[in-house]
Amino acid sequence: MGQVNIRLQDGQLGATLATADGVAGLVMTGQPDGGGYSLNTPVLITSLAALGVAGITKASNPFAFRQVTEFYNEAGTGAKLYLLLTESTQAIDDMCEMTNELGARALLDFAGGAIKILGVLSDDTLVVVASVTHGINNAVLSARDNMDIMAGAFASEQKPFRAILGGTSYTGLPADLEVLTAGTTNSRTAILIGDTDIAYSDSGACVGLVLGRLASIPVMRKLSRVRTGAMSNSAAFLRSAALETVPGDDTLIADAGYITWTTYPNVGGYYLSGDDTCSALTDDYHFLARGRVIDKAQVLAYAVFVQEVDDEVPVASDGTIDPGFAAWLQQQIINMISNNMVANNECSGVDCFIDPDQNILSTSMLNVVLKIRPVGYSSDIVISLGFEA
Repeated sequence: MGQVNIRLQDGQLGATLATADGVAGLVMTGQPDGGGYSLNTPVLITSLAALGVAGITKASNPFAFRQVTEFYNEAGTGAKLYLLLTESTQAIDDMCEMTNELGARALLDFAGGAIKILGVLSDDTLVVVASVTHGINNAVLSARDNMDIMAGAFASEQKPFRAILGGTSYTGLPADLEVLTAGTTNSRTAILIGDTDIAYSDSGACVGLVLGRLASIPVMRKLSRVRTGAMSNSAAFLRSAALETVPGDDTLIADAGYITWTTYPNVGGYYLSGDDTCSALTDDYHFLARGRVIDKAQVLAYAVFVQEVDDEVPVASDGTIDPGFAAWLQQQIINMISNNMVANNECSGVDCFIDPDQNILSTSMLNVVLKIRPVGYSSDIVISLGFEA
């Protein structure tokens, strides 16, 4: 007896792809720990308890322990954190040097592209600070330039990430700071000024805390979003001064392009001033949130189009791409971005165009134009308030 069998196909709509957008990495100076950790060894932890299992203790590495504690205060247990402690005397620009196999590159290589947000800082109570002529440890500004090279190299390998550097040894004088939005083009790197612990406020920065917040929010969300809630710290310092004792300094620091503390009248707690990077305000990716959105789109686009490498492409008699195939391929990436980002409000829309007139038969090259429409931000709100006559 004849019959008809119908099998439902799966995977035809460009379903979601887990991209682990909040995976963080943290590189900082440390000290040999009797608990079993060896310096320059990358590890992956998912909780504060796991830090002790890795051999890093509060007793011998209080600086690192506090940074990781504050990370999990924001991100929560279960968040992935790749971690590496360098020699206590290693300057931050050395940590960010592409050729240094005992710094940030070692951790990024170990993670194999999993790290999407990277923090780097030094404990300047142990590191020899050569000069502080631009308001912070000058090595931080050199690290910014080195990180530009490193982040660009990893992005070209389809392993994009954004970085936050600790603006350590802050002088306490906003006027000393180099303005990051003038003459700099590094939209992959941000610099943070400010700390939570008076014991380190002269020399440190709360990079772990900020990384934890980034790990807990979606890619399109700004660090400074008030509705997300106050940061988990109970105190905030700019150098040795409590934030409340230097009114206006937060605005001056933020205007120079740095991330720092801020507060709002009649709203409790401490917030971050923004998520600016070391780039002009007109840069498409000036804000970390914009950069994280485009990084996720890059990862998704690669996942779609890597499947097409050396695959057969139907062509017309003149060597151009079959229009039907071009339309089908366009829809694959549109579905992927739509299901993974637009549906989650991480971007507002997506468009893709593959010109069917390109002669792939003679060039073996497929040119794709992919455009992401980002979300907007209500950063400045103007309210006209008055009595009704």
